[in-house]
Amino acid sequence: MQRKTAFIAMTLIAALTVPAFVARGEDKKPDDKKGKDDKKPKPPPEKKDPPKEVVKDAAVDPNDEAARVLAAKDKEKGAVSVGKDPAFVLMPRPLDRNESAQELMTPQVKEMIEKALVYLKNTQASDGSWSDGVEFNSNTGVTALASLAFMAEGSQPRVGRYGVQVDRGMEFLIKSFQPSSHVIAAPGNSSNKLGPMYEHALSTLALLYAWGDMPWRKVETEEILTQAVQAIVYSQLKELKQGGAGWRYTVGSREGQADMSVTGNVLWVLRTAKKCGFYVKPEAVANGVKYVEQCANPDGTFRYRFFGLHAEPSLGGTGVIALFNHGELNHPLIPAAVKRIDEDYRIYTINDLKARRYAIYGFFYASLAMYSQGDDHWIPFYKKVVQVLAAMQGKDGEFHDEFGCSVYTTAMAAIILQAPLGYLPIYER
Repeated sequence: MQRKTAFIAMTLIAALTVPAFVARGEDKKPDDKKGKDDKKPKPPPEKKDPPKEVVKDAAVDPNDEAARVLAAKDKEKGAVSVGKDPAFVLMPRPLDRNESAQELMTPQVKEMIEKALVYLKNTQASDGSWSDGVEFNSNTGVTALASLAFMAEGSQPRVGRYGVQVDRGMEFLIKSFQPSSHVIAAPGNSSNKLGPMYEHALSTLALLYAWGDMPWRKVETEEILTQAVQAIVYSQLKELKQGGAGWRYTVGSREGQADMSVTGNVLWVLRTAKKCGFYVKPEAVANGVKYVEQCANPDGTFRYRFFGLHAEPSLGGTGVIALFNHGELNHPLIPAAVKRIDEDYRIYTINDLKARRYAIYGFFYASLAMYSQGDDHWIPFYKKVVQVLAAMQGKDGEFHDEFGCSVYTTAMAAIILQAPLGYLPIYER
């Protein structure tokens, strides 16, 4: 009798719960009524037209007229700043989903990426660092770039195909932090002889992208990043008479002459820090942007120093992202610089581009700039750079520069090639 009673009770429970589960899965309207109204006879269902075919790859449902109208208005309005800080920009919602990744990630590109990442994996030292050339032994900047290349693949510390390598790289950067100077640079002769700002800035950037995915190190990493960011701000050189102030190789000193390359990198890191919630003095960024403006030529090129006579082709992308990262999306210098990069990669041959000084460095920063400008600029640029990189890649997957380095160059090339995947937020638009 007890079994029969239990069976009846279970049957009743199932009968009550199954309809409720089905109802939660239904697409009900907000004004559906419950209770007494449920007992009223329901009118016969209206005849509906057969459902229209939905475009799978649309970011906005083509049947949703309201969403399409809002997207069109957003596009017309363009990007808008959120609050008073120009580093925080709200971009318009897309009318259509971007399908460029399917077009650009060809079998050739995937093979190039795989070979480059395997090369980086095989060159990591037991302490988690990477070395490069004859000068940069266990270098934090090189380690940061190699780790970013794995993050661009989608790996995170302890997660993904290269999660172990990223985790070891981040551990090395944290251990390399020097409390006395607040610099992330390994002691000894591993850093740039002129000063560790490049290493420090790139290490800070890599940790900013990783610290949210390292809960086991989050408190320690946050303390290091707070001090590392302020060390960058404090190292800004004295303001020029013409206005503006940049950065150079040294950390902790305000003496000397700034350069365009270091300043562009630092502005990129400071914007990322602000987006991650770290305090950055607004005037530090504003003065840095003024310095970039001092280095610009009317033809869209940028000089290495504000008082220089000759422009460096590799600095065009650096100039664009320096302005773009400050929220200056419509800065009058950007169109000329983008046009110059467009022409460079359209007119010059593969051999011309690969023979340039600091070629892959230039490709890397140009890729950041062109990606930010939309597919009309990005896709032709990317396809041309793939051709150049294919001609430069070694048999083991490595890329060399003219100074005997092969790790930082391979990391930068891998990041460029993986940009269509969208995993690494250095590529924004």
